[in-house]
Amino acid sequence: MSHPNHALAYRPEIDGMRAIAVISVMIYHLKISMGDSTLLKGGFLGVDLFFVLSGFLITQILIREFNTTGKISIRQFYWRRAKRILPPLLAVMLVSLPAAWVILLPSELERFSLSLLSALAFISNGFWFFELSEYGAQSGLLQPFLHTWSLAIEEQYYIVFPPLLILLLRRGSLRIALWVMVGAALVSLIASEALTELHPSLSFYSPTSRAWELLAGSILAALTLMRPDGLMGGVLQRVVPALSLVVFFACIIAFDLAKLAHPGLVTLPVILATCGLIWFMRPGDPVTDVLASGPMVYIGKLSYSIYLWHFPVFAFGRLTTLGSPPLADMVIWVLLTFVLAAGSYYLVERPFRFNVAPKRFAMALVAALVPIVGGTALVATGSLSQTGRLQAMAELYGKNEMDNTILAQASWGPLDDATPDEEIGSWNAQRPSEHEKHGLWFSRDDSRKMLIIGDSHSKDLFNALTLNQDLFPDFEFARFNLHRKSLDDDLATLLAAPNFEAADIIVFAPRYYREYKEATATVLAAVQPSGKEVVLIGPGAEFDAGGAQPLFDWYLQMSGGDADLFDLNALALKFEEPTPKERENVLRRIAQDAQVTFYSRRELVCSADGTAKGCTIVTPDGFKAMYDSNHWTLEGAKLFGKRAAEAGWFSTELSKLDQTTDQK
Repeated sequence: MSHPNHALAYRPEIDGMRAIAVISVMIYHLKISMGDSTLLKGGFLGVDLFFVLSGFLITQILIREFNTTGKISIRQFYWRRAKRILPPLLAVMLVSLPAAWVILLPSELERFSLSLLSALAFISNGFWFFELSEYGAQSGLLQPFLHTWSLAIEEQYYIVFPPLLILLLRRGSLRIALWVMVGAALVSLIASEALTELHPSLSFYSPTSRAWELLAGSILAALTLMRPDGLMGGVLQRVVPALSLVVFFACIIAFDLAKLAHPGLVTLPVILATCGLIWFMRPGDPVTDVLASGPMVYIGKLSYSIYLWHFPVFAFGRLTTLGSPPLADMVIWVLLTFVLAAGSYYLVERPFRFNVAPKRFAMALVAALVPIVGGTALVATGSLSQTGRLQAMAELYGKNEMDNTILAQASWGPLDDATPDEEIGSWNAQRPSEHEKHGLWFSRDDSRKMLIIGDSHSKDLFNALTLNQDLFPDFEFARFNLHRKSLDDDLATLLAAPNFEAADIIVFAPRYYREYKEATATVLAAVQPSGKEVVLIGPGAEFDAGGAQPLFDWYLQMSGGDADLFDLNALALKFEEPTPKERENVLRRIAQDAQVTFYSRRELVCSADGTAKGCTIVTPDGFKAMYDSNHWTLEGAKLFGKRAAEAGWFSTELSKLDQTTDQK
């Protein structure tokens, strides 16, 4: 039995598919803890389902228009897209603006404003790739408009696809267009797989890597028009919908974004399952009846508004929650999302899509854009004053800086001061600077020259030592960045650097990641043959309060200033991450086997026995010692460098070098 008007009729089960997709994405973004994992850790694949649906429905409309009229009106196409996409998006932006102004810190507000402009220009996939690729970037879960990257992907596809489809249909036939789409999808899939292996983050946000998913829907649309009955009926008709649904749910339950080479071949089961559902579902089979049921169709119709609202609601919720958000808060976020989505759907999305004349639409568009663009301009020029909330926070923080982004930027200051021809910032945690590669930082003939190597944690140690230069009068210090993902290349550059050739002591002081044993062995094998003194610095102490705020900020905001801030140092041990301590014991043995000196960085922050004094989150002067879970502020670095001097750091190496000099 064939599906009546399979290609053209309204199909409520497709709204049901939208419902599955948006619910999956929402659950994924809630990050509900399930032991060591989270619920629906592959729920982000709902976005891929949306891509296929979008390609299918839009291409179906375009081909139908060509078959009916002999042409496709690009102007009408983009007019329909504007009516569909812009009103709900602008509504979410307008409501989010005052929330952002009340909740966000200055650096966050600046990023938020730029994210609005990138979303309006449909280039937010590029914006968020660069923004989140920056070292130390704030969690994506705290960015209210991060989710607009997928809208940008779709609109970029629809800038290119309709004109090409028109050209193919005018010069050839639907069959030729189909084969071109198949070829383009295969090229995109291969490119996606290759780019994901080379640069996963770039591939995730790249329209090239996502085009094959949209093209899968476009191909399916062409097939349903060429063969309306297709493969309907028989065993496939009975089996494929249920099997496709099982495959989709298996993927969103089992797949893990952090470990998945996505998008690429691993994404193919979800795309094929989506196509299977679209192609084979028909009234009367159980899957279709469930997806076409009233509640599923209702959520599906709200799905675009739900998608737009859920991420700002979740992000603002996290930013205003101290510690890990409880399940009750998440329930409130979800309910608020549905209320806002329903209001947006009935008051904005439907009226502007179906009932608003072009002139009125244009006037409403301008009226919405004025505060959005104007607010962004005011933020960029620094013309806005603090809200009452920020003023209250400033009073709460007193002499401490409440914006950790500012503290993070300041922590690169000593390296920037040491580098005359480059502006050093957080990018230097991912690659060595030109001054590190080619400059000679040492200038004294009578000094012992120490080169500190590693990632951003080596920057913290460099700060600790240079800010206490008077306590290390015999030494000069330089630094070279090693990134774990380009370790072999960076080591080759290091060995050719003037600072390495001139150095007497090489100090390895990175943050130790999963591959720390192999990385440490690689570094030691590269630098020890030089005959220089080599020092291994253990992991630093790391702390987690369970939420968006570092431990200092969480405690201060939770106590409201009523508690003694110094009490946090005694409590800090309860929040210390266990992994660095475990790795320290292994690294001690590695240092012993390699016959190099080992110094415990953790003991500069926490008491050696782990019980007597707690850990220093607040300096004796009352300043924040860390600007996130593991990096030192300049105040913290100055304190920990002083403790290193008091503990006799590098005295062994100095004695060895002095003995060698005397022997010569």
